[in-house]
Amino acid sequence: MPLVQVRIDDRLIHGQVVVGWRNVLKPERILLCSDEVANSEWQRTIYMSAVTNDIEASVLTLQQTIGYLKPETLKNERILLLVDSPRTIVDLVNAGLSITEVNVGGMHFRPGKNQIAPFIFVDDGDIKNFQQLHDRGITLEGRDVPTRPSVDLAKVLKLDSENSLS
Repeated sequence: MPLVQVRIDDRLIHGQVVVGWRNVLKPERILLCSDEVANSEWQRTIYMSAVTNDIEASVLTLQQTIGYLKPETLKNERILLLVDSPRTIVDLVNAGLSITEVNVGGMHFRPGKNQIAPFIFVDDGDIKNFQQLHDRGITLEGRDVPTRPSVDLAKVLKLDSENSLS
């Protein structure tokens, strides 16, 4: 079974994921990929407390995630992969993970970031990372909850191949 969704959301595990997306995607495991969270017992505990007992969940570092997401794992589990930034997706793809689509569910306001959708704020680094993903043929969908229409981030950010930043 494939990755049922690769999602960028700086809130990581929260209600939209556990209730909204989980009910639609029916993953068998939620995998949170974050060095910061994986290396903090307190943060791991907080995020894992949001997951109900009827689904498996893991918090792994980037390197652990790369090791875990081997073809044999993907054949055996339906995985919802959560990361907090497009940079992590670039790192995963550079390490050989095959990703065809990324859902951007929430990149919230921080100083230096500009709004491109009601729930997505980006800076130049984010745009460069999205450009790299787009150049590899990865679809970039902005959608916070399954009931809303998706936003084509490549169109919003004008990521055509003629304007490639990589």
